[in-house]
Amino acid sequence: MTSMNPLIRRPAITAAVGAALLGAMAAAPPDASAATGTATCQGPGVAWQVDYQTQDSAYGPVLTATAFQRRTLPGGPWTDASAETWELRRDDLPSETPGGFTEVESGDLSTLQGIPVATYLSPRFVAPDGACTVYTHPFSNGSASQPKVVAVGDSLTASLNDATYNQTHLQGYIEGNFNTAGIRAEVEGQSGKYWLAPPDSGGLPRTGADKANYELRDEVRGLLAHDPDGFVIALGANDAGQVAWIADAGERQDRIDAAKAAIGQYVSELTAAGKCVVLITPPDNLAHYWGSDPWLYAWSAQQLTQEMRSLANASATDLVKLQDFAELSWNHHSYSPGDPQVWFGSDDIHLNQVGRVVYTGEFTQAAQQCV
Repeated sequence: MTSMNPLIRRPAITAAVGAALLGAMAAAPPDASAATGTATCQGPGVAWQVDYQTQDSAYGPVLTATAFQRRTLPGGPWTDASAETWELRRDDLPSETPGGFTEVESGDLSTLQGIPVATYLSPRFVAPDGACTVYTHPFSNGSASQPKVVAVGDSLTASLNDATYNQTHLQGYIEGNFNTAGIRAEVEGQSGKYWLAPPDSGGLPRTGADKANYELRDEVRGLLAHDPDGFVIALGANDAGQVAWIADAGERQDRIDAAKAAIGQYVSELTAAGKCVVLITPPDNLAHYWGSDPWLYAWSAQQLTQEMRSLANASATDLVKLQDFAELSWNHHSYSPGDPQVWFGSDDIHLNQVGRVVYTGEFTQAAQQCV
């Protein structure tokens, strides 16, 4: 949890203002009177902590890291982690390619403490083991009395981070709709994300920070530390596409089973903390995923969709819920006969403008199931 997390209204910004902001931050010297804060995250068997300071600027509070620490769980002492390699991330500016975050820098404390970031850009630090991400200022739009819901997803979610909309809501359409509904949002829409990271080029499981680059579990764990009311998770298209590339039927089944198990692991970790989880099913009709067989993509995606439905139906505590975009979108593909409203582009996975409006609504309805 953070000891200091002021709620601020993110200002409307232009590309010119964004460039000036980054320049001003780089030139700003440390302030001896700056406010200080601490944020943590927890992965399996270890907790990570970032100490930071904030100082005022013409563009609002600016944050710099001052110390990194870690401790072994349960009950170990905090020890210095300043020499380990962390990754500093922030939200995209409107002038930048939508993708959910911009990697600012990787390095130890001596490198990262020299990189200030405006707090309205939601600065966060990926822990050295990649198991969790320390968020310093999430959910910064809204008031403290409003519920908080996390929204995470792949490139379909990232596509809702439209630059014209970002002049008001930096985290895109989802943040705007959540705020209108009286919900504070933290949105992570990142292209190329999976329920389960694909094997590396040698066929071996990915580990550490490399694994974190393909999954959103580190973000989910980091935001769990800020006690949100719920999580909306929209993944599966990349898992299905990766499975569709596999020629051997037995290997395909093994891979889809592993992805289904990963969904259950996300759900178990969050419900064990008493959190509401809403699963948004992926498009699961015929689709062209980077040259894979459309029928194998559909088979794989439908396997994942059914797993999500089963988890929601089996929830004894009713903490696991479903937003079934796969069913809703079934007859809105480019090849759907007589359909008056197509929601997808030519690959029948990514969304056109109409589909983005619908998908945003799915996130909003999902969030409302948790508040």
